[in-house]
Amino acid sequence: MVKKIKKRLEKFCAVCGQKMKIISYADRTYRGGHHFGRFPLCTKKAVNEVLKAGTKKETIFGMEIQVLKKDPKLYRYAEYWECPKCYWGKYPRGLFKR
Repeated sequence: MVKKIKKRLEKFCAVCGQKMKIISYADRTYRGGHHFGRFPLCTKKAVNEVLKAGTKKETIFGMEIQVLKKDPKLYRYAEYWECPKCYWGKYPRGLFKR
């Protein structure tokens, strides 16, 4: 069975910074790297506003914890990609060659 190519993407490895060429297929699979999802980013100003709003006490599963009263405003999302060399352990975590 031949897969239909949807997109060709260029991403950078988060560990070593190598440029990767990712091929995305129509059946929502990909090859050329390892994707670990996306995570939200917010500005320092938004974080400071949230900290000024303070916290409140909530009880969850019988434990009392501090929870922020307000969530920070997100301005974009970043994706985490790793090249096959870093994913399979060619470079130890944190010690890589540039």
